[in-house]
Amino acid sequence: MSSQPADIPHSLRQSIPDGTSLCVALSGGRDSSVLLHALAGLRERARWQLRAVHVDHGLQSGADAWARHCARLCSALDVPLQLRQVVTARDAGHGIEAAARDARYAAFRAGIRPGEWLLTAHHEDDQLETVLLHLLRGSGVSGLSGIPASSDFSAGRLCRPLLSVSRASIEAYAQAHGLGWVDDPMNADLALDRNYLRAQVIPALRLRWPAAARAAGRSARLAGEAADLLEDLAQIDERAVMQGEVVALPPFRALDPARQRNLLRSLVRRRGWCMPPEQRLNAGLQQLLDARADRHPVLAWSGYEVRRYRERLYLIEARPVAGLAESHDWSGAGELQLGGPRGQLRLQPATGAGLAARILGGGMRVAFRSGGEAIRGDGDPHHRTLKYLFQKHAVLPWMRGHIPLIYVGGELMAVGDLWLADWAMARSDEAGAVLVWAGHAAIV
Repeated sequence: MSSQPADIPHSLRQSIPDGTSLCVALSGGRDSSVLLHALAGLRERARWQLRAVHVDHGLQSGADAWARHCARLCSALDVPLQLRQVVTARDAGHGIEAAARDARYAAFRAGIRPGEWLLTAHHEDDQLETVLLHLLRGSGVSGLSGIPASSDFSAGRLCRPLLSVSRASIEAYAQAHGLGWVDDPMNADLALDRNYLRAQVIPALRLRWPAAARAAGRSARLAGEAADLLEDLAQIDERAVMQGEVVALPPFRALDPARQRNLLRSLVRRRGWCMPPEQRLNAGLQQLLDARADRHPVLAWSGYEVRRYRERLYLIEARPVAGLAESHDWSGAGELQLGGPRGQLRLQPATGAGLAARILGGGMRVAFRSGGEAIRGDGDPHHRTLKYLFQKHAVLPWMRGHIPLIYVGGELMAVGDLWLADWAMARSDEAGAVLVWAGHAAIV
Protein backbone atom coordinates (compact mmCIF):
# COMPACT_ATOMS: atom_id res chain seq x y z
CA MET A 1 0.00 0.00 0.00
CA SER A 2 1.42 3.38 -0.98
CA SER A 3 2.05 6.11 1.59
CA GLN A 4 -0.37 9.00 1.34
CA PRO A 5 -0.23 12.24 3.36
CA ALA A 6 -4.02 12.35 2.98
CA ASP A 7 -4.24 9.31 5.28
CA ILE A 8 -3.59 11.59 8.25
CA PRO A 9 -6.42 14.17 7.91
CA HIS A 10 -8.82 11.33 7.11
CA SER A 11 -7.80 9.41 10.22
CA LEU A 12 -8.14 12.52 12.40
CA ARG A 13 -11.66 13.29 11.17
CA GLN A 14 -12.65 9.65 11.68
CA SER A 15 -11.23 9.48 15.22
CA ILE A 16 -12.15 12.83 16.78
CA PRO A 17 -15.69 14.25 17.08
CA ASP A 18 -16.32 17.81 15.94
CA GLY A 19 -16.22 20.42 18.68
CA THR A 20 -13.84 18.48 20.94
CA SER A 21 -11.27 20.26 23.12
CA LEU A 22 -7.85 18.82 22.25
CA CYS A 23 -4.44 18.87 23.90
CA VAL A 24 -1.51 17.49 21.89
CA ALA A 25 1.38 15.79 23.68
CA LEU A 26 4.09 17.59 21.68
CA SER A 27 7.58 16.12 22.02
CA GLY A 28 9.03 18.09 19.11
CA GLY A 29 9.84 14.94 17.15
CA ARG A 30 8.52 14.26 13.66
CA ASP A 31 5.40 12.32 14.64
CA SER A 32 3.96 14.78 17.14
CA SER A 33 4.92 17.75 14.94
CA VAL A 34 2.97 16.21 12.05
CA LEU A 35 0.01 15.49 14.33
CA LEU A 36 -0.14 19.08 15.57
CA HIS A 37 0.23 20.52 12.05
CA ALA A 38 -2.56 18.33 10.67
CA LEU A 39 -4.90 19.15 13.57
CA ALA A 40 -4.26 22.88 13.16
CA GLY A 41 -5.20 22.63 9.49
CA LEU A 42 -8.53 20.98 10.32
CA ARG A 43 -9.51 22.77 13.54
CA GLU A 44 -11.65 25.50 11.98
CA ARG A 45 -13.70 23.08 9.91
CA ALA A 46 -14.01 20.59 12.80
CA ARG A 47 -14.53 23.31 15.44
CA TRP A 48 -11.77 21.86 17.61
CA GLN A 49 -10.23 23.83 20.46
CA LEU A 50 -6.53 23.09 20.21
CA ARG A 51 -3.55 23.49 22.53
CA ALA A 52 -0.26 21.66 23.12
CA VAL A 53 1.90 20.64 26.04
CA HIS A 54 5.63 19.86 25.95
CA VAL A 55 7.28 17.92 28.80
CA ASP A 56 10.98 18.24 29.61
CA HIS A 57 12.10 15.07 31.39
CA GLY A 58 15.38 16.57 32.61
CA LEU A 59 17.36 13.79 30.92
CA GLN A 60 19.14 15.54 28.03
CA SER A 61 21.39 18.55 27.79
CA GLY A 62 19.73 19.49 24.47
CA ALA A 63 16.25 19.75 25.98
CA ASP A 64 16.16 23.50 25.30
CA ALA A 65 16.32 22.84 21.55
CA TRP A 66 13.23 20.66 21.82
CA ALA A 67 11.35 23.34 23.73
CA ARG A 68 12.40 26.04 21.23
CA HIS A 69 11.23 23.96 18.29
CA CYS A 70 7.86 23.35 19.97
CA ALA A 71 7.51 27.08 20.69
CA ARG A 72 8.31 28.02 17.07
CA LEU A 73 5.90 25.46 15.66
CA CYS A 74 3.07 26.46 17.99
CA SER A 75 3.64 30.13 17.26
CA ALA A 76 3.51 29.50 13.50
CA LEU A 77 0.29 27.51 13.88
CA ASP A 78 -1.26 29.89 16.45
CA VAL A 79 -1.58 27.08 19.01
CA PRO A 80 -1.19 27.82 22.76
CA LEU A 81 1.75 25.89 24.26
CA GLN A 82 2.40 24.88 27.85
CA LEU A 83 5.89 23.81 28.91
CA ARG A 84 6.17 21.36 31.82
CA GLN A 85 9.29 20.15 33.60
CA VAL A 86 9.31 16.84 35.45
CA VAL A 87 11.81 14.85 37.47
CA THR A 88 12.48 11.36 36.11
CA ALA A 89 13.32 8.72 38.72
CA ARG A 90 16.56 7.17 37.46
CA ASP A 91 16.46 4.43 40.10
CA ALA A 92 12.83 3.38 39.63
CA GLY A 93 13.92 -0.18 38.86
CA HIS A 94 12.05 -0.63 35.56
CA GLY A 95 14.25 1.26 33.10
CA ILE A 96 14.80 4.90 32.23
CA GLU A 97 12.31 4.79 29.32
CA ALA A 98 9.50 3.55 31.55
CA ALA A 99 10.43 6.03 34.30
CA ALA A 100 10.32 8.92 31.81
CA ARG A 101 6.97 7.73 30.51
CA ASP A 102 5.57 7.53 34.06
CA ALA A 103 6.74 11.08 34.82
CA ARG A 104 5.39 12.39 31.50
CA TYR A 105 1.94 10.87 31.92
CA ALA A 106 1.74 12.04 35.52
CA ALA A 107 2.23 15.59 34.21
CA PHE A 108 -0.43 15.04 31.56
CA ARG A 109 -2.90 13.72 34.14
CA ALA A 110 -2.31 16.71 36.38
CA GLY A 111 -2.84 19.17 33.51
CA ILE A 112 -5.73 17.67 31.56
CA ARG A 113 -8.92 19.71 31.69
CA PRO A 114 -12.40 18.25 32.28
CA GLY A 115 -13.71 16.73 29.06
CA GLU A 116 -10.50 17.44 27.14
CA TRP A 117 -8.83 14.84 24.91
CA LEU A 118 -5.09 14.27 25.20
CA LEU A 119 -3.73 13.22 21.80
CA THR A 120 -0.49 11.34 21.27
CA ALA A 121 1.17 10.59 17.92
CA HIS A 122 1.54 6.81 18.27
CA HIS A 123 1.17 5.19 14.85
CA GLU A 124 0.89 1.79 13.20
CA ASP A 125 4.60 1.02 13.42
CA ASP A 126 4.65 1.89 17.14
CA GLN A 127 1.89 -0.68 17.55
CA LEU A 128 3.98 -3.33 15.79
CA GLU A 129 6.95 -2.58 18.05
CA THR A 130 4.77 -2.76 21.16
CA VAL A 131 3.13 -6.05 20.20
CA LEU A 132 6.52 -7.61 19.42
CA LEU A 133 7.98 -6.40 22.72
CA HIS A 134 5.09 -7.84 24.70
CA LEU A 135 5.24 -11.08 22.74
CA LEU A 136 8.95 -11.47 23.48
CA ARG A 137 8.32 -10.75 27.17
CA GLY A 138 5.69 -13.49 27.35
CA SER A 139 2.69 -11.21 27.91
CA GLY A 140 -0.91 -12.42 27.91
CA VAL A 141 -3.74 -11.06 25.80
CA SER A 142 -3.82 -7.78 27.72
CA GLY A 143 -0.20 -7.07 26.74
CA LEU A 144 -0.66 -8.37 23.20
CA SER A 145 -3.53 -5.93 22.71
CA GLY A 146 -0.78 -3.34 22.43
CA ILE A 147 -1.53 0.37 22.52
CA PRO A 148 -5.25 1.17 22.92
CA ALA A 149 -6.70 3.61 20.42
CA SER A 150 -8.52 5.49 23.18
CA SER A 151 -9.25 5.24 26.88
CA ASP A 152 -10.50 7.28 29.82
CA PHE A 153 -7.77 9.51 31.18
CA SER A 154 -7.96 11.56 34.38
CA ALA A 155 -10.66 14.19 33.87
CA GLY A 156 -10.72 13.67 30.10
CA ARG A 157 -9.78 11.08 27.51
CA LEU A 158 -6.59 9.76 25.90
CA CYS A 159 -6.72 9.22 22.13
CA ARG A 160 -4.19 8.01 19.55
CA PRO A 161 -5.76 9.03 16.23
CA LEU A 162 -2.79 7.95 14.08
CA LEU A 163 -2.70 4.36 15.29
CA SER A 164 -3.84 3.06 11.88
CA VAL A 165 -1.43 5.37 9.98
CA SER A 166 1.99 4.08 8.88
CA ARG A 167 5.32 5.72 9.65
CA ALA A 168 5.78 6.11 5.87
CA SER A 169 2.58 8.16 5.62
CA ILE A 170 3.80 10.43 8.42
CA GLU A 171 7.14 10.86 6.65
CA ALA A 172 5.33 11.67 3.40
CA TYR A 173 3.15 14.27 5.16
CA ALA A 174 6.17 15.94 6.78
CA GLN A 175 7.95 16.11 3.43
CA ALA A 176 4.90 17.42 1.58
CA HIS A 177 4.45 20.26 4.07
CA GLY A 178 8.13 21.04 4.60
CA LEU A 179 7.98 20.37 8.33
CA GLY A 180 11.04 20.33 10.57
CA TRP A 181 11.50 18.45 13.82
CA VAL A 182 14.11 17.49 16.42
CA ASP A 183 15.53 13.96 16.50
CA ASP A 184 15.87 12.26 19.88
CA PRO A 185 19.48 11.00 20.24
CA MET A 186 18.21 8.18 22.46
CA ASN A 187 16.52 6.68 19.39
CA ALA A 188 19.95 5.63 18.13
CA ASP A 189 20.78 3.65 21.28
CA LEU A 190 20.42 0.00 20.26
CA ALA A 191 20.80 -1.07 23.89
CA LEU A 192 17.14 -0.07 24.27
CA ASP A 193 14.85 -2.91 23.21
CA ARG A 194 12.43 -0.81 21.19
CA ASN A 195 15.24 0.84 19.23
CA TYR A 196 16.80 -2.55 18.47
CA LEU A 197 13.50 -3.85 17.14
CA ARG A 198 13.00 -0.72 15.05
CA ALA A 199 16.50 -0.72 13.54
CA GLN A 200 17.39 -4.40 13.27
CA VAL A 201 14.37 -6.69 13.50
CA ILE A 202 11.42 -4.95 11.85
CA PRO A 203 13.24 -4.10 8.58
CA ALA A 204 14.06 -7.81 8.21
CA LEU A 205 10.45 -8.77 8.93
CA ARG A 206 9.20 -6.33 6.32
CA LEU A 207 11.38 -7.88 3.62
CA ARG A 208 9.33 -11.06 4.00
CA TRP A 209 6.04 -9.63 5.29
CA PRO A 210 5.55 -6.06 3.97
CA ALA A 211 2.17 -5.75 5.72
CA ALA A 212 3.52 -6.81 9.15
CA ALA A 213 2.44 -3.60 10.89
CA ARG A 214 -1.09 -3.79 9.51
CA ALA A 215 -1.36 -7.47 10.51
CA ALA A 216 -0.04 -6.75 14.01
CA GLY A 217 -2.66 -4.03 14.37
CA ARG A 218 -5.42 -6.51 13.55
CA SER A 219 -4.02 -9.03 16.02
CA ALA A 220 -3.81 -6.33 18.69
CA ARG A 221 -7.47 -5.44 18.17
CA LEU A 222 -8.49 -9.10 18.46
CA ALA A 223 -6.36 -9.51 21.59
CA GLY A 224 -8.02 -6.38 22.97
CA GLU A 225 -11.45 -7.95 22.46
CA ALA A 226 -10.28 -11.10 24.26
CA ALA A 227 -8.85 -8.97 27.10
CA ASP A 228 -12.19 -7.17 27.44
CA LEU A 229 -14.00 -10.52 27.72
CA LEU A 230 -11.54 -11.68 30.39
CA GLU A 231 -12.15 -8.45 32.28
CA ASP A 232 -15.92 -9.04 32.10
CA LEU A 233 -15.35 -12.54 33.52
CA ALA A 234 -13.14 -11.12 36.28
CA GLN A 235 -15.88 -8.71 37.31
CA ILE A 236 -18.39 -11.57 37.50
CA ASP A 237 -15.99 -13.49 39.73
CA GLU A 238 -15.24 -10.37 41.76
CA ARG A 239 -18.89 -10.04 42.75
CA ALA A 240 -18.80 -13.63 44.00
CA VAL A 241 -15.61 -13.48 46.06
CA MET A 242 -14.99 -9.90 47.23
CA GLN A 243 -15.91 -8.72 50.73
CA GLY A 244 -15.31 -5.01 50.54
CA GLU A 245 -11.62 -4.64 49.61
CA VAL A 246 -10.59 -8.20 50.50
CA VAL A 247 -10.94 -11.56 48.77
CA ALA A 248 -12.88 -14.25 50.63
CA LEU A 249 -10.93 -17.49 50.21
CA PRO A 250 -13.74 -20.12 50.23
CA PRO A 251 -15.46 -18.82 47.05
CA PHE A 252 -12.08 -17.91 45.54
CA ARG A 253 -10.92 -21.52 46.00
CA ALA A 254 -14.01 -22.68 44.13
CA LEU A 255 -12.79 -20.94 40.95
CA ASP A 256 -10.57 -22.91 38.60
CA PRO A 257 -6.89 -21.80 38.63
CA ALA A 258 -7.10 -19.83 35.37
CA ARG A 259 -10.01 -17.77 36.73
CA GLN A 260 -8.18 -17.22 40.02
CA ARG A 261 -5.19 -15.81 38.16
CA ASN A 262 -7.42 -13.76 35.87
CA LEU A 263 -9.20 -12.20 38.85
CA LEU A 264 -5.97 -11.34 40.65
CA ARG A 265 -4.55 -9.75 37.48
CA SER A 266 -7.72 -7.68 37.12
CA LEU A 267 -7.57 -6.48 40.73
CA VAL A 268 -3.89 -5.56 40.32
CA ARG A 269 -4.46 -3.78 36.99
CA ARG A 270 -7.35 -1.68 38.28
CA ARG A 271 -5.20 -0.48 41.15
CA GLY A 272 -2.65 0.77 38.62
CA TRP A 273 0.04 -1.64 39.84
CA CYS A 274 2.53 -3.46 37.64
CA MET A 275 1.77 -7.13 37.04
CA PRO A 276 3.55 -9.87 39.01
CA PRO A 277 5.79 -12.08 36.85
CA GLU A 278 3.90 -15.16 35.67
CA GLN A 279 6.11 -17.68 37.47
CA ARG A 280 5.90 -15.72 40.72
CA LEU A 281 2.13 -15.38 40.38
CA ASN A 282 1.68 -19.13 39.92
CA ALA A 283 4.02 -20.14 42.76
CA GLY A 284 2.81 -17.42 45.12
CA LEU A 285 -0.85 -18.18 44.51
CA GLN A 286 -0.20 -21.86 45.27
CA GLN A 287 1.41 -20.88 48.59
CA LEU A 288 -1.47 -18.56 49.45
CA LEU A 289 -3.96 -21.38 48.95
CA ASP A 290 -2.02 -24.33 50.37
CA ALA A 291 -0.29 -22.96 53.48
CA ARG A 292 -1.49 -24.17 56.88
CA ALA A 293 -4.10 -22.06 58.65
CA ASP A 294 -1.56 -20.76 61.21
CA ARG A 295 0.76 -19.45 58.47
CA HIS A 296 0.68 -16.02 56.85
CA PRO A 297 1.96 -16.56 53.28
CA VAL A 298 2.66 -13.63 51.00
CA LEU A 299 2.95 -13.12 47.24
CA ALA A 300 5.34 -10.17 46.83
CA TRP A 301 6.65 -8.31 43.77
CA SER A 302 7.90 -4.79 42.96
CA GLY A 303 6.64 -3.21 46.20
CA TYR A 304 3.19 -4.88 46.13
CA GLU A 305 1.84 -7.84 48.07
CA VAL A 306 -1.04 -10.26 48.33
CA ARG A 307 -1.25 -11.59 51.90
CA ARG A 308 -3.48 -14.21 53.48
CA TYR A 309 -4.97 -13.96 56.96
CA ARG A 310 -7.90 -15.91 58.37
CA GLU A 311 -9.30 -17.09 55.05
CA ARG A 312 -8.99 -13.74 53.36
CA LEU A 313 -6.58 -12.29 50.81
CA TYR A 314 -5.42 -8.68 51.16
CA LEU A 315 -3.88 -6.65 48.32
CA ILE A 316 -1.34 -4.26 49.81
CA GLU A 317 0.91 -1.53 48.50
CA ALA A 318 3.97 -2.34 50.57
CA ARG A 319 6.59 0.04 49.26
CA PRO A 320 9.07 0.85 52.06
CA VAL A 321 8.62 4.22 53.69
CA ALA A 322 11.86 6.00 54.58
CA GLY A 323 12.37 7.77 57.87
CA LEU A 324 9.75 6.11 60.08
CA ALA A 325 10.76 7.07 63.63
CA GLU A 326 10.69 4.47 66.40
CA SER A 327 9.33 6.96 68.92
CA HIS A 328 7.99 10.49 69.20
CA ASP A 329 7.66 12.98 72.05
CA TRP A 330 4.22 14.59 71.86
CA SER A 331 2.73 17.40 73.89
CA GLY A 332 -0.76 16.59 72.67
CA ALA A 333 -1.07 19.88 70.83
CA GLY A 334 -1.81 19.76 67.13
CA GLU A 335 -1.57 16.64 64.99
CA LEU A 336 1.29 14.17 65.28
CA GLN A 337 2.29 12.73 61.89
CA LEU A 338 3.59 9.18 62.26
CA GLY A 339 4.37 8.59 58.57
CA GLY A 340 3.49 6.02 55.93
CA PRO A 341 0.84 3.47 56.93
CA ARG A 342 0.87 4.73 60.52
CA GLY A 343 -1.29 7.79 59.90
CA GLN A 344 -1.58 10.53 62.50
CA LEU A 345 -2.74 11.16 66.06
CA ARG A 346 -4.69 14.04 67.55
CA LEU A 347 -6.58 14.80 70.76
CA GLN A 348 -10.17 16.01 70.75
CA PRO A 349 -11.36 17.79 73.96
CA ALA A 350 -14.27 16.11 75.74
CA THR A 351 -15.90 15.84 79.16
CA GLY A 352 -16.11 12.45 80.82
CA ALA A 353 -14.63 10.64 77.83
CA GLY A 354 -11.25 9.56 76.54
CA LEU A 355 -8.03 10.14 78.44
CA ALA A 356 -8.04 12.18 81.63
CA ALA A 357 -6.69 15.66 80.91
CA ARG A 358 -5.03 15.73 84.36
CA ILE A 359 -2.42 13.14 83.33
CA LEU A 360 -1.51 14.68 79.98
CA GLY A 361 0.10 17.91 81.08
CA GLY A 362 3.61 16.50 81.13
CA GLY A 363 3.43 15.25 77.58
CA MET A 364 3.46 11.76 76.10
CA ARG A 365 5.78 9.38 74.35
CA VAL A 366 4.52 7.54 71.27
CA ALA A 367 6.34 4.30 70.41
CA PHE A 368 5.70 1.06 68.58
CA ARG A 369 5.58 -2.57 69.53
CA SER A 370 8.78 -4.27 70.66
CA GLY A 371 7.19 -7.28 72.41
CA GLY A 372 5.68 -8.14 75.80
CA GLU A 373 3.47 -5.01 76.15
CA ALA A 374 0.24 -5.40 78.13
CA ILE A 375 -2.70 -3.19 79.08
CA ARG A 376 -5.76 -3.48 81.34
CA GLY A 377 -8.82 -1.99 79.71
CA ASP A 378 -12.00 -0.62 81.23
CA GLY A 379 -13.98 -3.34 83.00
CA ASP A 380 -11.29 -6.00 82.51
CA PRO A 381 -9.91 -7.51 85.76
CA HIS A 382 -6.71 -8.62 84.06
CA HIS A 383 -3.87 -7.12 82.11
CA ARG A 384 -3.92 -8.45 78.53
CA THR A 385 -0.87 -8.73 76.34
CA LEU A 386 -1.07 -6.96 73.02
CA LYS A 387 -0.41 -10.31 71.36
CA TYR A 388 -3.60 -11.66 72.95
CA LEU A 389 -5.65 -8.57 72.04
CA PHE A 390 -4.40 -8.48 68.46
CA GLN A 391 -5.22 -12.15 67.93
CA LYS A 392 -8.61 -11.91 69.61
CA HIS A 393 -9.66 -8.93 67.51
CA ALA A 394 -8.06 -10.22 64.28
CA VAL A 395 -5.72 -7.26 63.83
CA LEU A 396 -3.74 -7.83 60.64
CA PRO A 397 -0.30 -9.23 61.54
CA TRP A 398 1.61 -6.92 59.17
CA MET A 399 0.01 -3.84 60.77
CA ARG A 400 0.65 -4.76 64.41
CA GLY A 401 4.08 -3.12 64.40
CA HIS A 402 2.59 0.12 63.04
CA ILE A 403 -0.03 0.69 65.75
CA PRO A 404 1.05 3.61 67.98
CA LEU A 405 1.49 2.91 71.68
CA ILE A 406 1.02 6.02 73.85
CA TYR A 407 2.86 6.24 77.18
CA VAL A 408 2.73 8.64 80.12
CA GLY A 409 5.45 8.40 82.72
CA GLY A 410 6.63 5.14 81.22
CA GLU A 411 3.19 3.52 81.59
CA LEU A 412 1.22 2.31 78.55
CA MET A 413 -2.08 4.18 78.53
CA ALA A 414 -3.40 3.68 74.99
CA VAL A 415 -3.01 1.39 72.00
CA GLY A 416 -3.91 3.65 69.09
CA ASP A 417 -7.55 4.48 69.66
CA LEU A 418 -8.35 0.78 70.06
CA TRP A 419 -7.82 0.30 73.80
CA LEU A 420 -7.32 2.67 76.75
CA ALA A 421 -5.86 1.72 80.13
CA ASP A 422 -8.51 1.92 82.87
CA TRP A 423 -6.29 4.08 85.10
CA ALA A 424 -5.89 6.70 82.35
CA MET A 425 -9.56 7.18 81.47
CA ALA A 426 -11.44 10.38 82.34
CA ARG A 427 -14.11 10.13 85.05
CA SER A 428 -17.65 11.06 84.10
CA ASP A 429 -17.35 14.60 85.51
CA GLU A 430 -13.83 15.57 84.54
CA ALA A 431 -12.09 17.04 81.52
CA GLY A 432 -10.84 14.51 79.02
CA ALA A 433 -9.38 14.19 75.56
CA VAL A 434 -10.53 11.63 73.02
CA LEU A 435 -7.60 10.12 71.17
CA VAL A 436 -8.20 10.02 67.40
CA TRP A 437 -5.98 7.80 65.24
CA ALA A 438 -6.65 8.48 61.56
CA GLY A 439 -5.14 8.15 58.10
CA HIS A 440 -3.58 4.74 58.73
CA ALA A 441 -3.75 1.63 56.58
CA ALA A 442 -6.46 -0.94 57.31
CA ILE A 443 -5.81 -2.94 60.46
CA VAL A 444 -8.65 -5.52 60.35
